[in-house]
Amino acid sequence: MRWRWTESIQTAADVTLAVGLAVLSAYTALTATTPIVVAGGPTSIAGPRWIVAAAQVVAALALIWRRRAPLATLVTVVVVLAVPTLAFGGSEGSGSFMALGVALYSAGAHCERRQAVTALTLVSAFWVLLVVRDPLNADVHDMLGSWPVYLVYVVVWLFGVYLRTRRLYVAQLRERAERAEQDREERVRAAAADERARIARELHDAVAHAMSVIVVQAEAADEMLTLGAPERARVPIERIQRIGREGLVEMRRLLGVLRHDTSLAFAPLPGIPALQPLVDDVNATGLPVSLTIEGEPRALATGVDISAYRIVQEALTNTIKHASASKVDVHLRYGDQLQLEVVDDGIGPLGRGDDGHGLVGMRERVALYGGTLSIGAAAGGGFRIFATLPLEEPA
Repeated sequence: MRWRWTESIQTAADVTLAVGLAVLSAYTALTATTPIVVAGGPTSIAGPRWIVAAAQVVAALALIWRRRAPLATLVTVVVVLAVPTLAFGGSEGSGSFMALGVALYSAGAHCERRQAVTALTLVSAFWVLLVVRDPLNADVHDMLGSWPVYLVYVVVWLFGVYLRTRRLYVAQLRERAERAEQDREERVRAAAADERARIARELHDAVAHAMSVIVVQAEAADEMLTLGAPERARVPIERIQRIGREGLVEMRRLLGVLRHDTSLAFAPLPGIPALQPLVDDVNATGLPVSLTIEGEPRALATGVDISAYRIVQEALTNTIKHASASKVDVHLRYGDQLQLEVVDDGIGPLGRGDDGHGLVGMRERVALYGGTLSIGAAAGGGFRIFATLPLEEPA
């Protein structure tokens, strides 16, 4: 179990220390054999014992506030000890010396640098007063002999300053670590959101297209069965089966991504070579689609290849669902850029509900690779989608 210095424990420790030093100060001051000067022992008292003892007790009890007001505590200790020193002379005692040292350490450990320097200056001035007013110091040689004790105070002050610096440094490191952890979590959340958006686009592009074609084929099969031509209904039913299987494969692939499944059993992502089978599936629904490819085909970056396929797929899906078109023309041109154009003769843009995930997904894909997208009415009526993609992914 790790010990933690809570505020209540710190207060109790400070009170115990202060009371202990007060008792020690009173004992060393009151046990002197003469009220004037007692030399040769642990204590040398100048002046009435009870006054010196009272001053040292007050100075010791002031240490109760050494953490909450370290500089004020030090000032109190120095002033209280300076009063009998000025009145009667310098008095020595382990209790008063320890109280002064604890107050100086607390100022170094809990005050800002400027206040800590002020505290050391104040103690230095008091020490000069104490040395000058000490009856035991008959000459300069005696005065200089007491300065090693002052150096002990300087070491105590430096130790307090060091601990404060180290404490601030550790707190800064902890703050940096917490900030870095927060930044990492934010990046993880942003990456997860981007991945969810990407998977949502994939689901919409792949599954929505498959469902649209299946619905149209199912309607055709139902009409043929109503007309009493079950053999003719077999063709759209077989297409429904094939497209449904392809949709399930695509769904399993996307679910595999969600599960972080690295299995190679899933079908590869479709690209431009898969456009012709896509067009054939839409033709089978009864909507004539023509595919024209101009320019010299070339190998494309994987992301651009997939995006081109998805844009055409979504455009055809929207035409099937919303346009009531009689024909669709798909043009693919290789040049400085890859140009995609899908034009139908159906309902214009004002009468279509194409402002859902489909067009949003197109815009995101095009923006991702630094391309352009134009959506609106065709020149001769109908609806036109025109997109450009770079032949290479941006660096």
